[in-house]
Amino acid sequence: MIWKPLSAWYRTNGRDLPWRRTDDPYRIAVSEFMLQQTQVDRVVPLYLSFLKKFPSWKSLAAAPQSEVVRAWKGLGYNMRAVRLKKLAEGVVRDFDGKLPSGEEALLRLHGVGPYTARALRVFAFRQKALAPDTNLRRVLTRVFKGPKADPKAFDERAWTRWEATLPGKLSYDVNQGLMDLGAAVCKAGRPRCFECPISRWCASYPRIMTMKSLPRQKAARGERVDASGVPNRIYRGRVIEALRKGPATERALAGYAHVLSGLEKDGLIRKARGRWVLA
Repeated sequence: MIWKPLSAWYRTNGRDLPWRRTDDPYRIAVSEFMLQQTQVDRVVPLYLSFLKKFPSWKSLAAAPQSEVVRAWKGLGYNMRAVRLKKLAEGVVRDFDGKLPSGEEALLRLHGVGPYTARALRVFAFRQKALAPDTNLRRVLTRVFKGPKADPKAFDERAWTRWEATLPGKLSYDVNQGLMDLGAAVCKAGRPRCFECPISRWCASYPRIMTMKSLPRQKAARGERVDASGVPNRIYRGRVIEALRKGPATERALAGYAHVLSGLEKDGLIRKARGRWVLA
């Protein structure tokens, strides 16, 4: 089975990342939110600076939301900052400042869905689970289902079967190893199978190496774009970036009028004395 050689590979080849040097559930939760849709290299320095400003659940919960959004600068997808702050508020209010370890309790917290709950169980509490992030889904789909299987399709029953075979004591190393393997070896475009520690068990090897095209994860459907094809999230990000510097008038944000109401509805911005400010 792949789990033992994969965990051994990780212990030798795993990336040295700051959230892997701690067992503090708060620090691990911050990394999980930051790593959603943001590359590791961008996250590392911003993660460290964020923790200096907000070192605990209590400090994050007590901070004004606008300050949290300002500290999120450079990471994009600013709603994650709002969700993380609301998560901190829930942990402080309902769990005395300690992140719960049970899946049901985690799922009751704001901003925690099935993937994040699994990830927190594995990385913060060393529980037995597979966290279905993009890299894990791609690698395991190729290994168990073959090169033509769709890595976007999440099969809960198959995932549960794979989890059942995972030795609990290897869960942490296996999940980290799968992430690193997907990032460096089993890439979306052209995998480097000769460097893979589990190729001998892989249903895709060696055929995947000669295939002209491979199934790939695609951007989420339904994302709004303008006439030039620019996604709304780009305009939203520009508004937040402008308001990090200070209040702005309607006139100053005239080119972004089509996203202001959505940002207001999401609780990211508000009107104060006739000007837009961070909420």
